[in-house]
Amino acid sequence: MSYDFDLYTSRALELEPLPTLAQGAVHVDGPYLFEPADIPDNHAPLVEKKRFLFRIHLEGVLATQEMGHVDAWLGQVVLRTKGVLINLQTNQFETPTKSGQLNASVEPVRDSGWMTFYFQDGEAFYEHGFENMLQDISSTLPEAMPNRYGYYEPLQCRIEGGDFSGLISSFKKETDVCMKSRSPFGDILLTIPCRKTFERYHPHHFIRRKFLLGRVSFQIRPKLFDSPSETAKLTVLFEKLCVTLEVVYAEIVRADEFGSWFWYGLPDHQAHTFCLGPAYHKVWPDIGTVGYTIGHRHHVVTTDRFGNSPPRPPNNLIAPEQEDSCIDPETGKIRDTRDQKPKYAPVFPFDYEFDLNTYIW
Repeated sequence: MSYDFDLYTSRALELEPLPTLAQGAVHVDGPYLFEPADIPDNHAPLVEKKRFLFRIHLEGVLATQEMGHVDAWLGQVVLRTKGVLINLQTNQFETPTKSGQLNASVEPVRDSGWMTFYFQDGEAFYEHGFENMLQDISSTLPEAMPNRYGYYEPLQCRIEGGDFSGLISSFKKETDVCMKSRSPFGDILLTIPCRKTFERYHPHHFIRRKFLLGRVSFQIRPKLFDSPSETAKLTVLFEKLCVTLEVVYAEIVRADEFGSWFWYGLPDHQAHTFCLGPAYHKVWPDIGTVGYTIGHRHHVVTTDRFGNSPPRPPNNLIAPEQEDSCIDPETGKIRDTRDQKPKYAPVFPFDYEFDLNTYIW
């Protein structure tokens, strides 16, 4: 049995002593200071100006009497903190003066864009590329710099006075650090294939049997594209990071979609702007008739002032659809296909041999 509750409070108080249970336990994480943007839409009317969050987790096999003890403890917590308790299983709420059912959460329209960079050398990114990327952002487009970071929501660590040394230290400890920038930007997501990332993975984990590219994705709010001057500044940062990260491929898309670090070929969607590294420029020579070169090795094509979009990639370079499982025609049962040789685009301009006894990074 497992139950989860969120408790919102106005102050970072000490909670009542946790009840002792024979075959279960109550765990409390927090309090976390959070931003208004982190509050679910259907929690906001109740939470109002409360800015501290406790995560309460109940697990184990509880007798009826013990459930009564936990229920009484939760009631005391709500009264003493003057907080809002939300049962995440039933979507019910309780305050010192009222209780009831939350309104159904309305799923927001997913219309954010993304700026994403794919590159091969994950070890170089771990050693110095992450720091170089932050320096480029800080000097080129400071509003895109992360202002909060951490390993889970709500993000607790903050960047103050332009000092991102703490963020670099967190990344060195655990590469899947989450970051968030102020609007018109949003989340910054990382997937970095390097020894540090894989130190917790089994040597034969299926992830190691794919061709992996490092990925950094920046969320972009739609309003940025409504301003030609802001879009132009974004393009300057995009070009700079393409060269700094030595990208294989990079893109800006106005749809809420971004790819995986399992790289099978170029993505089959319409980009607002894309950049090809030398490997793909070599196998798509016709692209040289449009766009322009940056640095000495990369080629950029972007939507022009008349709204003409970059060309879609040719079929021989497009990533085929992948399946993690399929129906075995002989047995009729679901068969896991993750350990089979992946299907790559007909032209895959990288050296890669699939071997169950080795892994790729």
